[in-house]
Amino acid sequence: MNIEIAGLGFASIDYLCIVPHIPIDEKVRVISRLVQGGGPAATAVVTASRLGAKTAFLGVVGDDQVGEEIIRGFNREKVGTRHLQVKAGKESAIAYCWVEQKSGKRSIVWSRGSAMPMDAGQVDPKFISSLKLLHLDGHNTEAAIRTAETAKANGVIVSLDAGSILPGIDVLVGLSDICIASEFFAREYTGEANIEKAVEKLFMTGKRIAAVTMGEKGVVALTPDGLIKKDAFKVPVVDTTGAGDVFHGALAYAYIQGWDVDKCLDFAGATAAIKCTRLGGRTGIPERDEVINFLKKKG
Repeated sequence: MNIEIAGLGFASIDYLCIVPHIPIDEKVRVISRLVQGGGPAATAVVTASRLGAKTAFLGVVGDDQVGEEIIRGFNREKVGTRHLQVKAGKESAIAYCWVEQKSGKRSIVWSRGSAMPMDAGQVDPKFISSLKLLHLDGHNTEAAIRTAETAKANGVIVSLDAGSILPGIDVLVGLSDICIASEFFAREYTGEANIEKAVEKLFMTGKRIAAVTMGEKGVVALTPDGLIKKDAFKVPVVDTTGAGDVFHGALAYAYIQGWDVDKCLDFAGATAAIKCTRLGGRTGIPERDEVINFLKKKG
């Protein structure tokens, strides 16, 4: 199978529950709960796979029960795991998510486990050079930098989910062709309170696309053809967990189809909106036809 999109970064198992409100020094009864795979780059490639792309994930897990479930989750979604590193005697990453029933907003606590970081020397440069797009989330930074350098040298598009200020993130920003940042990251990294100015600073590093996602406020993007603003699609929100990750995966899928940026942003926004109608970062990820029909109805 010729892999088109590979994600490199963080993968975990998420323990999610919907609660009446986020508890502080009190007990609340769970309304519903769910256990499934998570992680920014991991969920992005699951999204791209569900939409129809051939995908794989590069990262690291322990040889524990959590690691086995992470791998099973990828296999169920037809995401290749041949390049996933498994470390003996190490613990895999986990996250606990509380989702407020009324708003769909969530709080997350997580542990990276003891398996990270991945061994940069074990990444196969021949595999990387065969891709259409490499998607990074800033985690496993040493391996991400080396892999991005290989991708760039071989004409592979490098996409970055800039969500957290991590050591080495400035190098990855510089290496990325597509840099999509969270609102928090954009302001902190650029020092600009104005989002449009922040996008301009991200774009100045030679991007095809620089963008900032702002949740329910939509997205602002800059391309060589100018500034694009998109409102978020209105849907009945159940859970926003993973919405940004899904946006990245859908944009990566759309971009390698050769669509223009405006269409890519619409497609990614619709995919993320549909996801928000269900509990879990992956549960609500739609297939391609559902997104196309959603966009037709929205006009």
